[in-house]
Amino acid sequence: MKSMTGYGKAKFSNQDLDIEIEIKSINGRYLDLKISAPRELNFFENQVRNKVAQHLFRGTVDLRINYTDHREPPIHLDKARLAKYKELIHEAQSFMGTQDDIPLQYILAEPGVIQTLNNLDTDNTLINALESTLNEAINSLLKITLREGNEIKKEFYKSAAKIREATTEIQKLIEPFKQELFDKLKQRLDDLLSKESREGLEQRLVLETAIYVDKYDIQEELTRLSSHLDMLTQLLDDSDGKEVGKKLNFILQEMQREANTLGSKFSTTQSFKYILVIKEEIEKCREISLNVS
Repeated sequence: MKSMTGYGKAKFSNQDLDIEIEIKSINGRYLDLKISAPRELNFFENQVRNKVAQHLFRGTVDLRINYTDHREPPIHLDKARLAKYKELIHEAQSFMGTQDDIPLQYILAEPGVIQTLNNLDTDNTLINALESTLNEAINSLLKITLREGNEIKKEFYKSAAKIREATTEIQKLIEPFKQELFDKLKQRLDDLLSKESREGLEQRLVLETAIYVDKYDIQEELTRLSSHLDMLTQLLDDSDGKEVGKKLNFILQEMQREANTLGSKFSTTQSFKYILVIKEEIEKCREISLNVS
């Protein structure tokens, strides 16, 4: 299990290159990767996205690349373009009737006279340095997300244990509650029925009372809640699980539905505190699941 919140940083430096990559992530429903890098490194963007997507499945991720190349730049002089500029200058001088000299630096500053060869996408020295630095930055981030994920997992286990304990206590209250409810209703019916009641009416009312009491049976809800808890702990134990956060959210939604039904069908003085514990722990788990990748 990994948290969606983390930060990683890595540097590469030698006499030719200085590279620094920072990556940070926060909560997000989907993977939203934003890359900030010099324009000349645009060729590396797809590789960055593919690499990040192998390790992060959800979250808003900001990745920044700082890069300095100390090597001699691959530039050259476009002689044909320079010759054309010279020809135009002579034409202009002849037209204006002047022989004023034009500084060479002005001509060299004209677009395209000095050209930089952008072949960084085939520069294996640079590409290897970028890849190793990216891997190191991602690994640095993952160490933090895994550490925080383990802390989140501990909280899930604590909540699951409290919910199991509460359901066990509720289980003990079911039969006494049903018997108490049946006895109270039967007593009220006995008080309402007169001695002149028709034969069989009392038996019919007792049957209806039994059906009414049966509606308050919550055994199915407890069974489903226990099953969801088993799925939850199984998911937590799955160390290689992907997109755990989405799965957790679905399970917790189902658990919350069962808890709400329990509260509506079985709200007594004795059971209220246990149902409250179940709801509180489920809500707590839903909140922290929002930070699970």
